[in-house]
Amino acid sequence: MERVTPLASGSTSWGSNARPKPARAKKKARVQQTGSKRPDTSTKFPDQLIGPSPIVPIQVEGVYTKALLDSGAQVTLIYKDFYEKHLKHIPLQELKDLEIWGIGTEKLPYDGYLQVRLEIGSEVIGQSGGCDALAIVCPRPSGANRSSLIVGTNTDLVRRLLTPIVVEEGSTQGVHPMLRPVYQRMVEERKAPAEVGRLWRLGGTEKVLQAGEVASFRVSVKLNGSQPGPYVVLGTDVSHGSETGVEVIPEIISTKALKRTRGRVSVSVCNVTDSPVVLKARMPIGQVESATPLSTDLGGGVDKEIPDERFYPKDAPISPEWKKRLQCQVLKWKELFSKDEFDVGLAKSTEHRIRLQEDKPFRERSRRVPLGDLDDLREQLNELQRTNVIQESRSPYASPIVLVRKKNGSVRLCIDYRTLNRRTIPDQYATPRIEDALQCLSGAKWFSVLDLRSGYHQIPMHPEDKEKTAFICPLGFFEFNRMPQGLTGAPATFQRLMEKTVGDMNLIEVLVYLDDIIVFGKTLEEHEQRLEKVLKRLHEEGLKLSLEKCQFCLPSVTYLGHVVSAEGVSTDPRKLEAVASWPRPRNVTELRSFLGFCSYYRRFVGGFAKIAQPLNKLLQKETTEGGCKVSDRNPSAPGPRKAKESIQGEWTSQCEGAFVKLKENLTRAPVLAYADPHKPYELHVDASREGLGGVLYQEYDGLLRPVAYVSRSLAPSEKNYPTHKLEFLALKWAVVDKLKDYLYGAEFVIKTDNNPLTYILTTAKLDATGHRWLAALSGFRFSLKYRPGVNNRDADALSRRPYTTEWTQVTPDGVQALCQGTERRVKEELKRRP
Repeated sequence: MERVTPLASGSTSWGSNARPKPARAKKKARVQQTGSKRPDTSTKFPDQLIGPSPIVPIQVEGVYTKALLDSGAQVTLIYKDFYEKHLKHIPLQELKDLEIWGIGTEKLPYDGYLQVRLEIGSEVIGQSGGCDALAIVCPRPSGANRSSLIVGTNTDLVRRLLTPIVVEEGSTQGVHPMLRPVYQRMVEERKAPAEVGRLWRLGGTEKVLQAGEVASFRVSVKLNGSQPGPYVVLGTDVSHGSETGVEVIPEIISTKALKRTRGRVSVSVCNVTDSPVVLKARMPIGQVESATPLSTDLGGGVDKEIPDERFYPKDAPISPEWKKRLQCQVLKWKELFSKDEFDVGLAKSTEHRIRLQEDKPFRERSRRVPLGDLDDLREQLNELQRTNVIQESRSPYASPIVLVRKKNGSVRLCIDYRTLNRRTIPDQYATPRIEDALQCLSGAKWFSVLDLRSGYHQIPMHPEDKEKTAFICPLGFFEFNRMPQGLTGAPATFQRLMEKTVGDMNLIEVLVYLDDIIVFGKTLEEHEQRLEKVLKRLHEEGLKLSLEKCQFCLPSVTYLGHVVSAEGVSTDPRKLEAVASWPRPRNVTELRSFLGFCSYYRRFVGGFAKIAQPLNKLLQKETTEGGCKVSDRNPSAPGPRKAKESIQGEWTSQCEGAFVKLKENLTRAPVLAYADPHKPYELHVDASREGLGGVLYQEYDGLLRPVAYVSRSLAPSEKNYPTHKLEFLALKWAVVDKLKDYLYGAEFVIKTDNNPLTYILTTAKLDATGHRWLAALSGFRFSLKYRPGVNNRDADALSRRPYTTEWTQVTPDGVQALCQGTERRVKEELKRRP
């Protein structure tokens, strides 16, 4: 009989089957007869005397721990020590006039309450589930050390489990949908033992897991000789898991994959205790269970549906009301989101065409596929045929396949279209420059990133061009109904489709770059409105998104290898993690790889060309003739350096310094501000014998923020220029060649440590180059500030100099009059020439 303590209005009670210290009570029931050792329930206790543990793995705001699911508790409790360690960033709300009672007369104190996100894995309730819950923070009762919280009936997680199960054994009819897989598995477990092997940790050293920490470990899967079936579950050893203090996060893997890796795989292990746990080398940490695919089809079948909970933007730093509002907004377009990797959309307005320079067919031979990969290839071909991505072919064309093994052990089917691409007339529709595209995000504070599911496969092939995509392999001859990857014109077709789909929203409310879409807005309301418009247009076109890769309503997101936020655009830290430990290049290929990576972020590094010059010289093969160096530009010089040619003997201290400085600059690159056309610009330029450099600034909150970096090396002829002409070149190059999109039509200030106009004023006769530079500058309106007598400094050092009163200024009218006057004289001179 349930015992309820009389309470005042507004108080809460526990029944007798749920008390403040249930873990201790149940633990005593299990270990009282054997002291500190775990009892052997198969011999000392009758069957069904002790049921399964109600303590389950759970995530609280993304932190792994253990919770007691208590159907007798009316409130959810989080113990104070767990709150102090993991949730202190969430402020507690004041709570009064609420009494919490356990068994007897024990009354629990508390500090307040908060709202948290709870997530329980599919291994507990049949499919992933989560909810927002109000939880009370209270001190941990003595002995309650097996869990960090108690989840009560005020949450959806426990209420769903209270659905009655009254069914005939072996049937799932009438079972709550979330419990059908669990119930069916219980029935199967009664028929045969599930354990078919053990997981043993690999490695020769101990590893300490901190409380709540999740780490990846290499393990060896040792089967016990029984036949496990096509799939197995790698998970926690239920008989010894509580002793080790860790749990293996369950995952399903095919027995074929185990054979390919010889039983060696990686698993994620979580410390579910509140103290560090030591994992010894070669210790057992989990078990292997046979996994039989089960059907929950009730008569007419159940279509796969994405649970509504997965549309909840739990990571968005917005109020619960806004989260619910955004979830409802996205759920209106639920059909837009793909249910699995082969559930792709079909564009309505675009078909991919392949136009060839010559119509003569070609046919390449099939390439050999390892016997161990044939089953994977067959499975993938069958799935592509089932979803109508490919079909059998009788084409006169034939390209070979290439199988690429992914990190997870599966294979990706790739087609070698090099011969076809050489004969294809290229599509000149260009993708936007990333730098230009990111500037459209100026002023935005909220971002959502959308990603298409297998974007290329959502574009149909033109019927006349399907035969050109044909590929041959040991298992047959096929051609694509949908646009495959690897075709030379595929990116252009895809970009054209995306820009057509979003229409007039592009670059104003949304930015599309191939299959990456970012919706942005200055306010939550504006962002919500734009997001709905984009989802509607994607749905009208017939495209589908991958929910797993979508992010909704965040103040900072990763897009096109950059981190964009309200503060501006910066390098992606994840892409730069390997930079600090990048090994010294040993040959030309490795050096080109490093410089190519650095060049992608060169706009974040002031004076990039100057810094990288010693490394770029290593790529230029030089020989000596009569004591003089002959450059590659000389026809008599040898050709380009070989890819694997060693550079270790030529690696100097200057090369090492440049290598280290580039890595340092990239790993601590400053955040660039978005260009605001309504704010004035300030350009700092500088020139030296090694290169040209410039930094464009705008003022934000009284501080100058960089908008763009520009730099380049000098051509051999430019190295002979006098100092003033070199400074004039830097000014003209930065304004006209690199930053025209920012500066044309705007009034701006140029600062330099030399007066480039001195070259004009003190030179009796300008050459044709100087006249062209002046003519090009005549269309810009700027003032010039310079400090006479200061030696050359690079643009980065110049930007940090605290000079404010020592600048000499030439007004915009003076600059423009001089430029236009010279331009007029040039034109008159040209008219007089025959």
